[in-house]
Amino acid sequence: MLSLLAWLSLSHPACSQESDSTRSTETDSLDTYYVIETRHRLFPEFVQVDTVRLGQPFLIGEEEYRAEIMTFNPHLGITTDGEYLQVSDTLYNPAVRIRVFEGDEEMQKSWAFHFVSAPHYYRQELLGFKLLEFKVGDKYIEIPKTK
Repeated sequence: MLSLLAWLSLSHPACSQESDSTRSTETDSLDTYYVIETRHRLFPEFVQVDTVRLGQPFLIGEEEYRAEIMTFNPHLGITTDGEYLQVSDTLYNPAVRIRVFEGDEEMQKSWAFHFVSAPHYYRQELLGFKLLEFKVGDKYIEIPKTK
C-alpha cells in the first residue's frame, strides 16, 4: 500500500519534476539485495526478475537496456511539488529508484514500490518496475506487527 503522499502524487503533474534528494551515498553491505520485477508496456507477456545490489548494472531483455538501482528509500514520500523524501527509517513504503540506459543515454528514471500489486509505470515510459523482495539489514525499522 502506498503512503498517502506517494499515492496522491502518482497522478500529480508536479511528479514529472525530477528531484533525487533521496539519492543514497551509502554502499550496500554484502548481505543486502533487491529483487526487481521488470515489465514492458508494449509487450505484456514480458516479465524479468533480477536480484541486484545498489549500483549494480543489470540488463533488461536481450541487452537492449541496462538498468541500475540508484537508491533505496524505506519510507518514500512525495510532496505535492514532486520532491521525493524519506519520511522515516521505518519500512512503511519501501521503494528503490531505478535508472535505465539505452546505450550510453539515460532514457528513464522510475520508482519500484514494494507494497503494490503491479509494477509502477509513468505514463510516458516503456518499462515498469516492482520491488518484489529486499534485504537491507537492521539499519531500518520493521513495521510494527498488529494483532
